[in-house]
Order: sequence, then C-alpha cells, then structure tokens
Amino acid sequence: MQNLITPDRVVELAFCGDERAHRELITVCDVAEAEERYLRPVLGDRLYEALRGGEYQELLEEYVAPAIAAWCRYVVEPHLAYRCRECGDASVAHNARLDVTMRHLSRQAQTLTRRLSRYLNTHSSEYEKYSPKLNPLNRCFIYGNIVQVY
Repeated sequence: MQNLITPDRVVELAFCGDERAHRELITVCDVAEAEERYLRPVLGDRLYEALRGGEYQELLEEYVAPAIAAWCRYVVEPHLAYRCRECGDASVAHNARLDVTMRHLSRQAQTLTRRLSRYLNTHSSEYEKYSPKLNPLNRCFIYGNIVQVY
C-alpha cells in the first residue's frame, strides 16, 4: 500500500515533541484511512494518483501532508485515549477531555483541508489534473456541525 506520507511523517507533523508519540502508534492503514476518507475526494483521483506517482512534491509537502497528518491524528486519537483508559483513567472527566480534544482535532484538520482546497482553486491552472468541479468543498462543507451547501 503506497500512501502519500509515511507514519513517521504523521508523527512529525501532527504531534508535539512533548506528547511522546512513537511511530508505532500510527499504522500504514491509519494513514490510508485518512487519505481515502478526507483528502482523496478533495484532490480527485487524477491529482491523487499524480501525487502518489511523485508529481507536485511542493504541493504535497506544503498543503497535502499537513492535512493528511491532521486527519490521521483525528483517526487515531480515540485509540490513544482508550489506551490511557486501560491505564486506569476511565473517568467521566477523561471522556469529556476526549470530546474536547476530538473537536479541536477535527477543526484543525478541516481548516488545513480548506486551506488546501483554496490553494488548489486559486492555482488550478498549475495543476491540470485537478478539477475544481469534482472537489466537494466547492459545493458544500461542514462547519460547526452544520452542513452548508452553496
């Protein structure tokens, strides 16, 4: 399975140094899930495959990789929280902290995805494999748990 970024890159981009995140926390399947669920629809199949083939490295590093890493962190956070719960913190306060963390991670990932989408839309002439018409964020998006269609 070839992903756009590695689990090591996810740890580098999505975790702070003091969080003691280890590369083993992120699997190749976690990265694939984040890419398929959250980024591939925005990029479109043609641009996604071009990125997998090594084209547009600057776009990948500056815009795509941070969004994938943020979504990957969002995907794995419940598993990380569950591990903490196994260590003895199964309190209601722990669940409330997880809810706040998940909302924060979702907002961050959505912001980075919209940043990528805006960049692609304003520079679409540079990326002939990108089709703004296929990008679902150009038709609707979810903000504050409200689906907004335009």
